[in-house]
Order: sequence, then structure tokens, then C-alpha cells
Amino acid sequence: IGDAYVYDLILANTDPDLSITADISGTGAGLIKAGANSAMALSGNNTYDGLTTVDSQNLSGDCYVGLALAATGTSRIKLGTGVTNPFTRHPAVTACAIATVHAVSQGRAVLGIGRGDSALAHLGFSPAPVKKFEDYVWRLQGYLNGEEVPFEEGGNVDALRLANQPTSSRIEWLRPGRYPKIPVNVAATGPKVIAAAARHADRITFAVGADPARIRWGIETARAARVKAGLAPDMPFGAYVNCVVHDDPEVGRR
Repeated sequence: IGDAYVYDLILANTDPDLSITADISGTGAGLIKAGANSAMALSGNNTYDGLTTVDSQNLSGDCYVGLALAATGTSRIKLGTGVTNPFTRHPAVTACAIATVHAVSQGRAVLGIGRGDSALAHLGFSPAPVKKFEDYVWRLQGYLNGEEVPFEEGGNVDALRLANQPTSSRIEWLRPGRYPKIPVNVAATGPKVIAAAARHADRITFAVGADPARIRWGIETARAARVKAGLAPDMPFGAYVNCVVHDDPEVGRR
């Protein structure tokens, strides 16, 4: 993968109300350098709003390393995971990693998360169950808000017999308020994940295709879940739209 991939991927945006993020995907550790270099190039182009890197340990280098590298060479664009999952890292580890990117970038990090796709498949697992996913997002939000998060069931810290034994979990070095809170953006397709995201996330990005009717259904599903949970119906919504770039539009449409 090279920087030209990003330049050709997305057409120039002239709509001030449309946010465009370049999603860098590919294989190998070289993806990290390519993503960082592309972020530096995109940062000077006001038509782009951000860059995300995939989190799939068997297929690419570490996403947080790439985002930190990109942060050092940029000053404006948002930097996020596209997306992480609730399986390969404890929520405290995920929160710590994205909070580090947030600090290095001076408040520009976004935590994108889904149930898990290739990252889990290459470990022999299907996507995480919705219940586990929802609990993970809830705990993740607690960590990112600087709160005390209850230990998960099954812990055995009592066996250590520590003098000052912790009774809950908190990221001690995090200083809420220094930068804006890191948004948690859930990638959602089905109604159960959409509803869970509506209850616990800061944003939802629908992975339902580009059909306006499908996106409208996703928004209505999220709004209904928020109202049922006693929340205001609206929140930031987005959509993943795959693009195929080719010099011949007819070939690209195939």
C-alpha cells in the first residue's frame, strides 16, 4: 500500500456539512508508515476530516502505533480506529491506548469499535456476542470518563493479599477535562448492535450500505432505542460507504 492509494480513494469534498474520513486498510507492517504519511498529507487538505486505521493483528501492524505516528505529523485531522473489537484487548488496555493517542494528538482521537471481524476470525472466533459487546462498551466509556469501573466476575486479586488491594479499576493517569472526551463510535449493522450503541456510544456509524432507505432504517432504530432508554433521540450518525476507484466509471461500478 502506498500514499497514492489515499489520494485516489476519495473524491474532493465541496460540501461543508459532509465529513469525510479516509479509512486506511491493507496488510503488513508497512501499512503503519503509509497511514502516517497519508495522514500528514491529508492534514493540509481541508476537504478531509480524519483518518482511521484497521485493528486486525494478523493482517496489519498495530493501529495505535500508526495513529501515534500520524499524530506527530499532523495538527488538525481526527485520528481513529476503524475499527477495534471487544475481544483482543481488555477495555482498560483499549482505553489506555486511545487515550495515549488522544494526548499525543492534543485531543484528536476517536475510538471506533465493532463486534470484531478479521481480528477474531484469524484467532478462530466469530464476532463477539452482543451482550458481551455492550458490556465492553459500557466499561470502556467508564474508563474514558475517568471513572471507577467494577472488576469483572471471576477475578482472583484476593489471592495476592495486597496491603492496598484495589477494589475497582481506573486509569489513574487519565485527566478528564484536559482534552475533550474521546468519542466512542460504534460500527453497527444489525438492530441489536444499533440499539446497544444508541444506549452507550457517543456516535454510530452504520455499516448497512449506501441505500438511503437502509440508512434511514438504522437511524430510526437508534432513535427508538434511545427514547426507550430515556435518552434524547438524536446523536451523531454516520455511514460507512465503500468506494471503488477506477479511471473508467463503468469498470468501477462492476
